[in-house]
Amino acid sequence: MRLAMVPALLLAGCLLLSCAHNEAGAGKNAVEPGLGEATILLNKKVTVVRWSDGDSFKFKSGRFKGSGVRLMGYNSLEAYGPVHRWGGWTAQELYAISSATKDIASATQWNCITDGSKDSYNRVLVDCPDARQELLRVGHGHVYAFDQDADPTDLAVQRQAREQGLGIWAKGTPEHIITSVHSAAEGRGRNRLVSTRTGKTWLRPHQEHYEVCQEICEGPVASGSCMVYVPYKMRYSDKPDCLR
Repeated sequence: MRLAMVPALLLAGCLLLSCAHNEAGAGKNAVEPGLGEATILLNKKVTVVRWSDGDSFKFKSGRFKGSGVRLMGYNSLEAYGPVHRWGGWTAQELYAISSATKDIASATQWNCITDGSKDSYNRVLVDCPDARQELLRVGHGHVYAFDQDADPTDLAVQRQAREQGLGIWAKGTPEHIITSVHSAAEGRGRNRLVSTRTGKTWLRPHQEHYEVCQEICEGPVASGSCMVYVPYKMRYSDKPDCLR
């Protein structure tokens, strides 16, 4: 009887060793975020990312590791310095909001999708609908429809945040927000604006030469918005005084 049990015991032992080996391998290959990193579910796969602000991050694992990202359908204010101003806000106050947006975005594992398409800056275009609507809901982002009409649900969520005076809407709502400014000295002067009513964005070409740290305003004082001009190469190193 005992001899008959030996093969069964050996088989059970082998199975246990196999399971232990598989678990060790799974642990070795598990996706774990490092300090300052977070995870998302990208096309249903856990992927490590590092958020840079409320609408962009860099892939730290997976197929697109090392690539930057532009999230679709919304925009958050720039987080490299106090560059936005409108209504009753100071630039420093809006900067405090934009600086906190990254923490909101990185606190949740969002469901996101991509087909690998990229924008003109070679960033992977990713759609994270739940993240978008949460940031719109708390007033830490605004609808941003680039090549198509904005999602009506997104506009409704933004409208409610505006009516409640949440986040960036607490001290006024401009007719449009300047999201980027480029001096003609860069080769092609252009400012990008987005409507706070429709979410549609457009470029305004110009021939103006801007000084570093010059505040550029679009629209009437009461309903327009302003943004400080800082060339890209000066936003993250050798920062001018207006970003310190």
